[in-house]
Amino acid sequence: MTNAILLAAILAACGVVIWVLWRQQDTQPSKPAEQEDARIPPLLRGINFLLSDEPDRAMKELVHVAKLQTETAEVYLALGDMFRNKGEFGRAVRIHQNLLARPDLPQHLHMQAQFALAVDFQAGGLLGRALQQYARVLDRQPGHIAALEASLRIREQSREWELAEELLQRLDRVRGSNSALHHAYLQTEMARQKLSRKDEDGALAIVQQVVEQAPGCAAAHLLLAEIDLKRGDVESAVNSMRQLHAAAPYYLPLLIPVLLSHGEAYDSHGHAFLCQCWQEKHDEQLAIAWIRAVHTARGAEEARKTAREIAFEPRSLPACLHMTAMLGKEEPLTLASRQWQSAQKNYACSECGAKFVDMRWQCPQCHEWGSIRPIKDKDSA
Repeated sequence: MTNAILLAAILAACGVVIWVLWRQQDTQPSKPAEQEDARIPPLLRGINFLLSDEPDRAMKELVHVAKLQTETAEVYLALGDMFRNKGEFGRAVRIHQNLLARPDLPQHLHMQAQFALAVDFQAGGLLGRALQQYARVLDRQPGHIAALEASLRIREQSREWELAEELLQRLDRVRGSNSALHHAYLQTEMARQKLSRKDEDGALAIVQQVVEQAPGCAAAHLLLAEIDLKRGDVESAVNSMRQLHAAAPYYLPLLIPVLLSHGEAYDSHGHAFLCQCWQEKHDEQLAIAWIRAVHTARGAEEARKTAREIAFEPRSLPACLHMTAMLGKEEPLTLASRQWQSAQKNYACSECGAKFVDMRWQCPQCHEWGSIRPIKDKDSA
């Protein structure tokens, strides 16, 4: 994938160089032919190396072209992008900083170099400097969508949810859109952060509003049930579980360990609620998650008891392997089942297809919120 990106960048750079040379030949007919011709051989060599799948040698030739025409900003912008895509962030930064130091740089190229420098910092992991540079871009052009989107990604990555929410509001104004579900997930993360700081009342107020305004936000239903359990309001917690089961039943297994951590609530209400859910659909994944959570919280005997109570009989090979890994005797088949289980990717993004071992609400690959769901056993076998 990296080589493909680099080759694409070099090809784009070659296009820029060819266009610049053609434009200069068209607009400056009096320039000596020797000076024009001096750039043609390295350009052709660069294209030849590119076609021969030798991107490093191609890049050296393009650098030589740029040195022969030092005033050509477009060539340097393309080279900076190539160095960044190759992982040479320091060289990319220096190229773009040198461009910005030119007093005669046209305004549109100055803006491109400002943005490119911000991307350099972000790609190199210098997130603070990237944010400062994106802010400079936005000072000049408040509606720069790419700068707003990149700043939003950094704030989300840094778990600065209030600032991320402000940036998303700006993006909605610029685009004329309404990212209601995205807002709901950001606000749910704000509530989760408040809960981690022992502010249950503040977390409850936010998440109740999210559930009311965006009932499709599964994370909000889960968090609301968790807060209700912490507060000892079991009936409200069960109501939140019912809402989650109606809206997105595939997320219900995520709540079972939390429910089991409140033993009295599980025994008095939770067990009956899960039995009801099981009777409605006989969902294998729900049963396996339930038995696994009981096994973790209360041991193998309680897990076997739960399996008997719901008369669970695995119908697929993956389900059989899961049960053997959890409750089988210490023998080769059980050990092999555990190895298989530990290697499984349990969740996948419905947008980009990326797979993960653990659940997360935002896909780290495509950055979509609420797109990761449990993989069905038939898909993971």
